[in-house]
Amino acid sequence: MNSFKVGAYIRLSKEDEKNKESESITNQRYLICEYLSHHDLTLEKEYIDDGYSGTTFDRPGFISLINDIEDGKINMVITKDLSRLGRNYIKSGYYIEEYFPLKKVRYVSILDNIDTIRNDSNNDIAPFKSLFNDMVSKDTSKKIKSILESKKRNGLYLGAIAPYGYKKKNKDKHKLIIDPKTSKIVRKIFSDFLDGKSINEIVNYLNVHSIESPSKTGLWSYISVYNILKNKVYTGVTIQNVWTNISYKNKTRIKRE
Repeated sequence: MNSFKVGAYIRLSKEDEKNKESESITNQRYLICEYLSHHDLTLEKEYIDDGYSGTTFDRPGFISLINDIEDGKINMVITKDLSRLGRNYIKSGYYIEEYFPLKKVRYVSILDNIDTIRNDSNNDIAPFKSLFNDMVSKDTSKKIKSILESKKRNGLYLGAIAPYGYKKKNKDKHKLIIDPKTSKIVRKIFSDFLDGKSINEIVNYLNVHSIESPSKTGLWSYISVYNILKNKVYTGVTIQNVWTNISYKNKTRIKRE
């Protein structure tokens, strides 16, 4: 009887959801369970990251797996393929080539026919497959950005929520139309400000008259009125793409200059 304490790692990102049948949680679990059955292995624990990109390893399921490896609870990791482990070839290579061997952890990628307990050529080409997975993520990121840029150039609104005073058109979520109810409040704010009233006076009026705020639950504040007054969307101009990610690997948001 073998002494492997198996951890099954399953990951599904938003990009993978397009291939629901092949990359689904259910499909990954089925392949792993089938592998375990054929190789007389028992699953110790399953780790799942649903909706997490493979370009980052800052995922709760993966972090839990690493913690269990550190605690000696897991000494074998199985994934459907290398891309499930990650699509950042540098970090994937680190775990496969350095971390797992250092911790005496056996790693298996089922569809890539990689098993680090064996000494064969399939293991040798793992870095190249990881690089390919990384390039796929980079290419996908470029295509998505290109599509978004095209939509923005055509004046389509891409925000998740319509600005206060507007609402999204029922049959076209990328077009804004005036909200008859809240637009009156926006006009009131601008009118009072042009008449010389301070922002604090406007805030007081809105709250005293129990006028619904943009947050719908809280009271009006100085910043909520100030943001409306400075927002160019009320002049007919839509400004988008103000924030972006550092790169397809680093999802930290930064403001465009």
